[in-house]
Amino acid sequence: MASSSGRALLIAVVTFAAVRSAYGQAPESSPLFTRFSFSPAYVISTNPFAVNGAMPAGRDVNAVPSFTVEIGRQTDGSQEWHHAYGLPAYGFGVSVGAGGSGISRPLDVYTFFSWPFARPSERVQISTDFGMGASWNWKALNHQTSAYNTVLGSNLNARIDWGFYLRYLATSQTSLYAGLDFTHRSNGGMVQPDQGINVIGPSVGVRYNFAPEGYRSPINAPSAFHPSWEWIVGGTAGRKNVLDEQNDLDHNFGALGVTTAFQRHFYRYGKVAVGTDLMYDGSTGARVVDHITDTVESAAFGNRLALGLYGGYEHVIGRFGALVQVGYKAFNGSDDPRTANVYERFGWRYHLNENFWGMFSVRAINDRKADALEFGFGYRSRVK
Repeated sequence: MASSSGRALLIAVVTFAAVRSAYGQAPESSPLFTRFSFSPAYVISTNPFAVNGAMPAGRDVNAVPSFTVEIGRQTDGSQEWHHAYGLPAYGFGVSVGAGGSGISRPLDVYTFFSWPFARPSERVQISTDFGMGASWNWKALNHQTSAYNTVLGSNLNARIDWGFYLRYLATSQTSLYAGLDFTHRSNGGMVQPDQGINVIGPSVGVRYNFAPEGYRSPINAPSAFHPSWEWIVGGTAGRKNVLDEQNDLDHNFGALGVTTAFQRHFYRYGKVAVGTDLMYDGSTGARVVDHITDTVESAAFGNRLALGLYGGYEHVIGRFGALVQVGYKAFNGSDDPRTANVYERFGWRYHLNENFWGMFSVRAINDRKADALEFGFGYRSRVK
């Protein structure tokens, strides 16, 4: 465990050193930068370490501090879209969590997009960062067996991150960061038990540009923005795993959905939506009817359906959109009192062209627990 953490950190350091030396001879032409940051990362909602009985009583895990190393590329205004997003930056990062006290050292690898949406002064910027990647090694020591057990259901998990930062340009090559960061990690319901973990906390960091930030005049001024209404319809398909040790049930089920919504593109970078989800959950009422052949039977078809009403926000980044939605099942075919009626959706939407889009998302319940991993495709039309 410790060796894998060391290897990941060594890779990040070697990458940084290689990039730095490669551009050392001509720093004036380098658009690259590196950023180091630290966050206490306080655990919110139910603690997966406590849920899985991984920690002794009275020793709950309230925070998982993390240290991050990032390599990024700063846009210079040579293309129109650079100016549409206020000269954004993008890149990849490695995050290493603090271990100790019976907890492993979690690792993350991810990509990010940093958008400076406000500039109060020449040296001060306010930016928001979106990130998505993979996270693993969330384990805790079982003191009875002296072995480390996974606490998120799967050793490999999805990572979705959203943060807001104040950036101060101390010099032409050095910047200081301070802000607030939220990160969700779960395996998307692909493996059970999948408790997931949400953390939020302040973040501080420093960024070093390999050369002074360059700037070019806009090729063309951005076109005027006009608010509009949109109508979308689409379908989703995914998979979820259900583990029920009492009934010897460990099986994969399909999760399907049809969604439709009206959206208001109210400013250049944001949309709000109100819509409905018709959802099918193959795991509803599932039980093992033959242990020898592992034959599983689900509830009647109508009991596997639910109709949800949701509201949400989509942050527009070119053809990409970062989705956050919250819904409520107005109709739920299942009469199981354990079935959650409130659900959330986090993910990305990519617009293939003016009308068609694709989507990748995690549908969650209870604010943190992934219920299913979804892949979708749909159609968009502007309402005139």
